[in-house]
Amino acid sequence: MFMTPHIKYFGYVRKSTDDKKNKRQVLSLPTQSRGIRELCDQENLSLIELIEEAKTAKQPGRPLFNAMLTRIERGEANSILVADIDRLYRNPFDEGRVRWMLQQNIIASIRTPTRTYTPEDAGLLIAVEGGRATDFIIHHKRRVANGIEEKLLRGEWPGQKPVGYVYDSRLRNIVPDLKRAKIVPAVFEEYAGGRHGLMSISARLFELGVKTRSGRPWSKWAVRYFLTNRLYIGIMEWDGKTYEGKYKPLVSPELFNAVQKVLKIKCKPRRVRNGHNFPFCGLFRCSCGSMMTAQWAKGNGGLYRYYRCTKKTGVCSEPYVAEAKVTEQCLVALRPLALSEGEASAVRAVVDEKARNESQYLEGAVKALEKRLVPLQEKLDRLTHGYLDQLIDEDSYRSAKDEILIEKNALKREKERLHRTGASPWIEPTREVINTLETLGKTDFSKTLPEISKQVQKIGTNRLISRKTVSFSLSEPYDFLPSLLASVGLTASTSSPSRSDENSQSPKWCA
Repeated sequence: MFMTPHIKYFGYVRKSTDDKKNKRQVLSLPTQSRGIRELCDQENLSLIELIEEAKTAKQPGRPLFNAMLTRIERGEANSILVADIDRLYRNPFDEGRVRWMLQQNIIASIRTPTRTYTPEDAGLLIAVEGGRATDFIIHHKRRVANGIEEKLLRGEWPGQKPVGYVYDSRLRNIVPDLKRAKIVPAVFEEYAGGRHGLMSISARLFELGVKTRSGRPWSKWAVRYFLTNRLYIGIMEWDGKTYEGKYKPLVSPELFNAVQKVLKIKCKPRRVRNGHNFPFCGLFRCSCGSMMTAQWAKGNGGLYRYYRCTKKTGVCSEPYVAEAKVTEQCLVALRPLALSEGEASAVRAVVDEKARNESQYLEGAVKALEKRLVPLQEKLDRLTHGYLDQLIDEDSYRSAKDEILIEKNALKREKERLHRTGASPWIEPTREVINTLETLGKTDFSKTLPEISKQVQKIGTNRLISRKTVSFSLSEPYDFLPSLLASVGLTASTSSPSRSDENSQSPKWCA
């Protein structure tokens, strides 16, 4: 075919993203380029340059596209080859510039494999074509938003899958990852203990194989997002709204709330120098309410570690206390709680026997939970209608909805647990207590101070040091320990043959 020498073309091909994992988008560039080159070969067109750009046209600001139009204004070329008109623009700003240049004959023609646009088409025809491209973006965005809304209402998570979950295409929802699901509650438990910071949790996750795409540990921001992500308790948040998830939560609401409390306490942590290993730091409070800290001190020809009040709340007259004395008093409190293997077996036998006799209770408990779920759903429905009828404001609606969803998810989890374990709520915590106390009986505390600190933190609450005396109460679920031991004829002070210091003054710990 006869070539028109004064018509010089820039070929322009575009894909909407530079994501290398999107194979459909990646393959679209070679497909468009091949179509343009074949058109040039078939019609003997003069192609000055083929420009490839990985940028969405929904918004203005494509650098290569703008540079191409500027080069056309300078006279390097006067026409454009594209696979389709929507490759040039999908927004009114870029459309207006192209239409103006075409109307002024700065652009002599725009060619696609199926048609040619000339300055005569700069009015209604190309406006209709441009409107089609822009309209596609608007309607496509609306369709996507509606699809996401429907998915959320069905309890399906439409976003990126969080750690601990994988996507099940059959269920069209996230499901627990067999390899990583146990990591999430384990890390939450560790942080709830109060001895970890965000960076140490990042290091812990890294040890467990949770890292960035580049293979690095998570940042503080990523760890905080992980610890505050309510997806793990079955609540989905999207575009400022909350929805009830129909997937299996990995964290209980109680554990999640405990983590939030620790995060709040540590929101402005005091900078601590590295290098000292004070196992009881951050564990005890002074009688004045301040935390106890530690320091080295010389005396009696040696170097010793002492604990003292930080005096953050004001003047305090509490004396220093040697670490050896803190350790001794903690051991006096812990040893009476330890169980031998024989004692642990005796307590387990009682627990197992009671569990076998509770089938009637379980049936009634499930029915009671189902009855409690009904009014909650009705309350949620009334709340939604009130919001839609503009009887309540949006902030009140969201706050009330969150409370209902949290309570509803807690009841659902308890119902699932009863079906799964066939046991009443106290059985599993009791077995955990027995295991902990049996481990306590096997631990050689004389060799490891951190282990003493760990057990006091796990078992004790309201931990105080006053007048050189250590005291703490039993935390849940260890607070029912006396009645548990009494059920098999044991007591907290005489149950284990391994206990010592029976004549010593025991610190204040109570059920």
